[in-house]
Amino acid sequence: MSDKWRDLCPDKIVNPIDAVRHIRAGDRVFIGSACGEPQELVRVMAEAGDGLADTEVVHVLTLGVAPYAHPKYAQNFRPNAFFIGNAVRDAVNQARADYTPIFLSQVPGLFKSHRIRIDVALISVSPPDAYGNCSLGVSVDITKSAVESARIVIAQVNHHMPRAHGDCFLNVKDIDFIVEHDEPLLEWPIEPEHDEVTARIAQHLARLIPDGATLQLGIGRIPDMVASMLTDKNDLGIHTEMFSDGVLKLAQQGVVTGKYKTLDQGKIVGSFAAGSHELFEYMNDNPSIEMHPSEYTNNPVVISGHENMIAINSALEVDLTGQVVADSIGQLLYSGIGGHADFIRGAALAKNGKPIIAMPSTAETPDGLRSRIMATLQEGAGVITTRGDTHYIVTEYGVAYLHGKTMRERAMSLISIAHPDFRSELLHAAKRRRIVYPNQIMPPAQVPYPSQYEDTFTARSGEQVFVRPIRPDDEPMMREMFYDFSEQTKYLRYHAALKSMPHSKLQVFCTVDYSSEMALIGLCGKPGEEQVVGVGRYMMDAEGQSAEVAFAVADAWQRKGLGTYFFNRLVEIGRENGIQIFHAYVLVENSGMLKIFHRSGLVVETVNEGDVVRVEMKLPEVEDK
Repeated sequence: MSDKWRDLCPDKIVNPIDAVRHIRAGDRVFIGSACGEPQELVRVMAEAGDGLADTEVVHVLTLGVAPYAHPKYAQNFRPNAFFIGNAVRDAVNQARADYTPIFLSQVPGLFKSHRIRIDVALISVSPPDAYGNCSLGVSVDITKSAVESARIVIAQVNHHMPRAHGDCFLNVKDIDFIVEHDEPLLEWPIEPEHDEVTARIAQHLARLIPDGATLQLGIGRIPDMVASMLTDKNDLGIHTEMFSDGVLKLAQQGVVTGKYKTLDQGKIVGSFAAGSHELFEYMNDNPSIEMHPSEYTNNPVVISGHENMIAINSALEVDLTGQVVADSIGQLLYSGIGGHADFIRGAALAKNGKPIIAMPSTAETPDGLRSRIMATLQEGAGVITTRGDTHYIVTEYGVAYLHGKTMRERAMSLISIAHPDFRSELLHAAKRRRIVYPNQIMPPAQVPYPSQYEDTFTARSGEQVFVRPIRPDDEPMMREMFYDFSEQTKYLRYHAALKSMPHSKLQVFCTVDYSSEMALIGLCGKPGEEQVVGVGRYMMDAEGQSAEVAFAVADAWQRKGLGTYFFNRLVEIGRENGIQIFHAYVLVENSGMLKIFHRSGLVVETVNEGDVVRVEMKLPEVEDK
């Protein structure tokens, strides 16, 4: 980088002590965000604290030095966080600091309108080029609007700051004082090795992401694990508030191309980056990455302009009606609104968009393990996403789609993806609130939902069906499938002209213990718009060595191989669970099902009992004995 820029502003280059002397008592000081924090300026400001009584310090997310939040500086500095990080959490909850809950997309408007007047902005920038242009690098977010609104701008020029592209440049003529000080950028802490819970959440999320989708991925354990599971996807795009090394790896592997983005095609667009030195190096002078202010990246209108927009955000708890809490644990203020609501609403408005809340089903507390899916929210908890805005909730136990669903359907779906140890308690609470059937049942908690049996069936026509174990909340879809059956299909499956399938019967079909009984359903259609196109089940006898098997396929899906798939898959699962003999009762005229059994490769024996054929099928090794 050329040093000619110094000739443009020699009188602006000062030492840090002289720079912070321009902060006056009672000023409101903005500090650059996260990994872009101007650490040297912050340290010097704190050391000069005795002369800075009543100074308000405004910031988003503080990762590094935050001496202004220490109790000994309480008379000098009053932090005001738009997002609460570890460094200021205690100060906020001890009333030594403030928290301003607001959508990040709307903070720049507060600055520019001077509703929150910025007196001094302390920022970190890349070295200016020969024309005096420097980049805000990894921290553009609300920093750019703070700079444009501030009375005084003090910039720490740091050679470690990458020269990012996009709407993130600042000319030295717009900087009042320049402090040259090189130091490594703060790095986002590397997460420990991913655990099984995170991996299962990521697997569910990966299934919701099609080729060509545009993603909002944040930072943390779940986004990084999701990114690691997207290596088989093609031409993904990125439009996000923040990104980390997960995005870096996908870009290096050629998975992220932005080819099908409807806005900023071919570009990774973000507002701030929090990750490793490797990520910052990759960003440096890389035209495929553009950094923009949060009024652009987080604008729900802009977000909604991306077709296939997938927004993935976290939560601290969700109640049985779908209210999402993300910034507080009861009365304890924990983090912030950030871009959560911006992206949830933007993705919901996007064509084929998916707004997703992902979280572990439980949390560790001083009092022990608690469910994040709650009967009612804790006292003092703040709702970030309303029940009307909530679409997808994902835990390690599966996906609950809530949008457009009744309170009963929501509660059942959420209970089904809650930790098994808490499902009974949640069901009882839902009954007390009168939002589910009084006689509603759930499978016992001893055997967890067997996600290992989830699979995808590809029909002869090329159509795909997602197959998974049945859950109690599948009852509405199972009801629709039953009433869509032709009279012939009902007769062949139930051996009678069955006219109705009330809740009392249907919930028994949908509630299995995954041990002595297994049921699989096939789902076709986009998540949230799925239909059940087939179901297969077996029920063990008392000894646990034989089981009755049955299955039914929607009329439009018959003769496409789905029935054969169901039977073969049930045999595989049954074999794992010790079943040696399967039997079925089939009407004589049901030639299709009889063919499936005879072609199965099992040892088949049939006995006619009037209009019904009793079919017994033994595993080959059983016959050999």
